[in-house]
Amino acid sequence: MSDLNYVHPFREGNGRAQEAFITELGREYGHDVDFTVITKPRMNEASIETTNDPSSPAIKHVIEDAIDPNRREALRAAFSDLEQRGENPYEHNIRTARPGEEITGQVLGHDDRFASIVTDAGIVAVDRADLPERLPDDEAEITFTANSDFSRLDRDPQDIQAQPQPERAEAPQQHSSAALKAIEADMVAQRARERDDDRER
Repeated sequence: MSDLNYVHPFREGNGRAQEAFITELGREYGHDVDFTVITKPRMNEASIETTNDPSSPAIKHVIEDAIDPNRREALRAAFSDLEQRGENPYEHNIRTARPGEEITGQVLGHDDRFASIVTDAGIVAVDRADLPERLPDDEAEITFTANSDFSRLDRDPQDIQAQPQPERAEAPQQHSSAALKAIEADMVAQRARERDDDRER
């Protein structure tokens, strides 16, 4: 997919053509590839990152999120959290956490299976089991290491359809689009200050 994106063979519709091709290729090999959970900002960032560094796993992670049913469900939960705040999820970079990744951000919403974290790089959907039992009850940041590969969430797909979806718990503060962007900008500025402090030491 990275190579096709780099070649960019068409004047218009390269992204759609690539997604259709990869979906059919996946089906040929027994994979259900669902790009509806991959937002345009995420795909654009992954494409740029992979073009600049062909060894980057960014596109691989996009494909993993599009194939794994548990990761897709986590992404849909994050979409729901954004929609509850009047946001269009497709305007945000939304991805799932990777095992061993340290994440810092504010809890956007959660239920007993998933949580959505607003970070300086976008929204990260995580396995709720990776978070502390008690979450911050204000706008405080939380830092934790994601350990889950989402496989503990495996269930029979018919069970998932048959069971009512758990209510998403809202974070105490309702975030508007401007507020989410402000949080992300504040976090970027904070990271920059921390890096500058480290350099001075």
